[in-house]
Amino acid sequence: MIKENKVSKYLLYAIGEIVLVVIGILIALSINNWNTRRINHIKENNYLVNLKRDLNNQLKIIDRNLKGETYIFNSLTKANNNYEKYKKFRAVQEDLVLITPMNNRYTFTITSPTYTELLSTGNLDLISNTVLKNLMVRYYEDLELTSQVIQKNNDYKDNVISLKSLSIIEMLGGSSPEKLYDGMDSSFNNYETPNHLMEIIETNISKPENELILLNLIRFKRLVTLNHISRLKVAKTQTEELLSTLN
Repeated sequence: MIKENKVSKYLLYAIGEIVLVVIGILIALSINNWNTRRINHIKENNYLVNLKRDLNNQLKIIDRNLKGETYIFNSLTKANNNYEKYKKFRAVQEDLVLITPMNNRYTFTITSPTYTELLSTGNLDLISNTVLKNLMVRYYEDLELTSQVIQKNNDYKDNVISLKSLSIIEMLGGSSPEKLYDGMDSSFNNYETPNHLMEIIETNISKPENELILLNLIRFKRLVTLNHISRLKVAKTQTEELLSTLN
């Protein structure tokens, strides 16, 4: 009887020890899970702060490109209107200033270090807001498409449009060609095409084949620029919507 009592006590003690160990393990796991969630929450907040920074930088790029593309479009629209008004291209400074932006181009840069890191590290799932996560993925997919379209059009401008147009007219800009890329027509204010070059230009544009080439280049570049403006406006709206979701 005494032995049975001792065995029972030992069993109860052993069971108690096991229960304590299990409880300890569960507590440790709970603390570990809590700590993991805390760390992940901190990481998520850091990612969201950095993402907001990236989007604000992207907005600046979009606005700059919109300003430049709009300047090109408006200039070429005026050049086309002048051609339709006078039924020819005139070898005058006013018209050359309007035609020259045809050779401008704006590279569209995607600023996405945070999104790139989320993908490369597999941390995209740290973003707990499913709506935000889906918007972000779709946003950068659309942005990449816009970038590719603009780049291909810019390559065509470099390889075709500029080569053909610059064989007919002068590339204006004077001593400050870098101002062309700010979309500022003030870069032409103090520049006058030399008389001997103006004579060459007049001879070139008076040829029917060159007149047709120049007209088609202006209208094609204008159409391409309008497409860029449309895409950039969509990108701006999407960027602002994503920022709004973050706030």
